[in-house]
Amino acid sequence: MVKLNRAFVALLLLCVAGVFSCRKNPSPSWDTQILAPLIKTSLSINNLVTNTSTSINPADSSVTLVYSDSLYSLTLDSLLKIHDTTLTNVFGGVGTFTFTVNGGNSILPFSTSTDSVTTYKTGSVELTKAILQAGSVELEVRSYIPGITDYTYTVPSATLNGQPLTLTVKVPAANGNIPGQKDTTINSLNGYVVDFTGPSHNGNNDIVTRLRGILDPSINSLVVNSSDSIVIKATFHNILPYYGQGYFGQTKKVVGPSKSNFPLFNNITAGILNLKNVNVTFTIKNGFGVDAQIIIPQLTSINQRPGGVTVPLTGTIINNAININRATQTYNSAMPVNPSIQTYSLNPTNSNILQWVDNLPNSIGYTIQLNTDPLGNVSGNTDFAFLGQGIKAYLDVSVPLYIAANNLTLADTLPVNFASSSQAEQIKSGTFTLYASNLFPFSAGIQLYLLDNNKHVIDSLCSTPQTIAAGVPNTSGFVTMAQNSVLTIPINPLQASRLFSSHNIIVVARFNTGCTTCLPIQYSKIYSNYMLNIKLIGNLDYQVKG
Repeated sequence: MVKLNRAFVALLLLCVAGVFSCRKNPSPSWDTQILAPLIKTSLSINNLVTNTSTSINPADSSVTLVYSDSLYSLTLDSLLKIHDTTLTNVFGGVGTFTFTVNGGNSILPFSTSTDSVTTYKTGSVELTKAILQAGSVELEVRSYIPGITDYTYTVPSATLNGQPLTLTVKVPAANGNIPGQKDTTINSLNGYVVDFTGPSHNGNNDIVTRLRGILDPSINSLVVNSSDSIVIKATFHNILPYYGQGYFGQTKKVVGPSKSNFPLFNNITAGILNLKNVNVTFTIKNGFGVDAQIIIPQLTSINQRPGGVTVPLTGTIINNAININRATQTYNSAMPVNPSIQTYSLNPTNSNILQWVDNLPNSIGYTIQLNTDPLGNVSGNTDFAFLGQGIKAYLDVSVPLYIAANNLTLADTLPVNFASSSQAEQIKSGTFTLYASNLFPFSAGIQLYLLDNNKHVIDSLCSTPQTIAAGVPNTSGFVTMAQNSVLTIPINPLQASRLFSSHNIIVVARFNTGCTTCLPIQYSKIYSNYMLNIKLIGNLDYQVKG
């Protein structure tokens, strides 16, 4: 009887198992834990500054930042402009005369050719010579001569390899009141040397042109009347001088108030930087053969970050006239000028340049006034200018990295992809572990922000900034062994739910070297091998579909 009951129970269990095996199972889910590296980065001195180069002292490997910023540039086209100009010559149509011309002879009265002088419009510039880089000339001839004529238009003032600029056209005969007409063009005036001194070679801005008209040799003879006029138009287009000479006049050019970007500290988003020393050289380079004078009414350090201020530069270069000697010609085509260079050193003893740079400017405000030939035509019409040369003003900044920092803030954006796994249904919670190896002699507060696809902040991972320990200098002030820190960052369910929509993480570091208000300030020298290495590991609890 006992054996029967046991057999019955076994059969019943087998049937139940069979019934459930015929039903479709719901998809199960279970929790698992995944340990995965998320980001790995290194921060060096290159993350502190941008658009700069570093100079390494071979004696001790200390770092100096070297940066150059152009403030102002006056180029040839600002000093000398040769506008598009049309030179018009009209022959005949005035007076009363009649003469007979045989084929092959001049149709111009009184001479075989006629010269004309035209004054070129160059503004206040008294031009005596130019060498052209580019340009073209278009010749239009309208002839009321009742016969085929050959016209030669020459500009003796403009020569290429010693040969004058010449255009020749054959113009058909006029038909009653309808003139014969013909146009021609020289598309390149590159290399032409133009003498603007006129026929007596003692003037300026004057162009000499010459017209010669010959009756076609196929015509036996032709009667020419005073009403049979000739109109010649030569239009010079897009003239670009490579070289100009003359007297460029007393001009006054004011630039500003204006601003230029100063990207040296763009990676710093907030905080205070104290530098022990800084050297700034204000350089004026004059590549023109023109005496000049520069006045700088203002040169301002502008910090446009939230809470930033402006710091006007004080020193002898502000609001005082700086006279600039002219350049000299070398007569070497590879290096045609020997520029005049003047430098003015700005340091903490003759200006407030240290506070100016400590302000961490991301732009510079300036006003510059430039006067050319302030003493008049002292050169006797021998001012000169070459294309590619100019008057330039720029700042050279040299910053030895001997610094004190208070919440000096850097930020770096790194890509992440928490949703790369097709089986990850939901990140429930977990921790991030940040491993830091720091050779810098200052601590760093670290904060991590999650960004969506549009790089908008959607959450922060640290309720309060975590601190990375500073590297410890030896008795010589040099950090030889990195200080290691391990930071644990817990992830709550709300933060975990936002990880899937995160595409980037911003790592924000706030550096501190200690008390920057204490006297004397404790400065730390930065060396070329200093680096902060960061690795972020995710120890995450996932819910995974079966």
